Amino acid sequence: MKKNLSVLLATVLAATTLAGCGAAGNSASGADANGDHLARIKAAGKITIATEGVWAPFTYHDETTDELVGFDVEVAAAIAEKLGVEPDFKEVAFDGGLTGVTTGTFDMMANGVDVTDDRKDTYDFTHPYAYDHAVVVTLASNDTISSFDDLAGKTTANSAGSTYEAMGKEYGATVSNVDTLGETMTLVQNGTVDATINANTSAQDYFNTTGTTDLKVAAVDADVTMYAIPLAKGEDNDTLREAINNAISELRSEGKLKEISEKYFGADITEN
Repeated sequence: MKKNLSVLLATVLAATTLAGCGAAGNSASGADANGDHLARIKAAGKITIATEGVWAPFTYHDETTDELVGFDVEVAAAIAEKLGVEPDFKEVAFDGGLTGVTTGTFDMMANGVDVTDDRKDTYDFTHPYAYDHAVVVTLASNDTISSFDDLAGKTTANSAGSTYEAMGKEYGATVSNVDTLGETMTLVQNGTVDATINANTSAQDYFNTTGTTDLKVAAVDADVTMYAIPLAKGEDNDTLREAINNAISELRSEGKLKEISEKYFGADITEN
């Protein structure tokens, strides 16, 4: 009986050891041990991408099919294809997406995230893939705001955690947080707030798609906005960042970025 028990224990220990060796050799677990995010993504076969889904024409739902579409959606999908994995989009609020990248809930975010000095303290950014300008949108009849400085003492509406929210506060405005571009425009139109700060591309798209003549661009920021992919800081993301940078470069040289841009904006915003 003792002999049989010894044999049994030896068999169990051997199986456990082999299972442990197999796990360590597994590409996903090996990537964890080596601290390589890209290897884990490739092992999973997908890359998790945070996006709002409510900010046309960057990320929104087609009115007919309800499919998630947009400039950022197609760019992110093209990057995933270059990496050899499937894109797995997760729709969240803007600030939730950024937080999720930091905590590792999402692998990356594609949502017109502009590169700022403050964000560089928290994220490692890829190379820019598009360029834009921030604008102030007011009622067409508003003659009190013609510059960003005129926002002092006024009210604006913007997404929580966005650069535009920060700009409003920087210029002395009282900022209300809303979830969608449409809501910000509606609040300006009905007089709830005096203005909204947003991307010029999004503002022009809203004007064109709605046909509204009630609103206008009252001021344009001279500084160029650079859109890039934010990744959590750390050596764990070095190879992922390099791979995404290579993907962006290839998509640009192939003309794919330009093609996607012209589809959604009617112009190429991928070259500075």
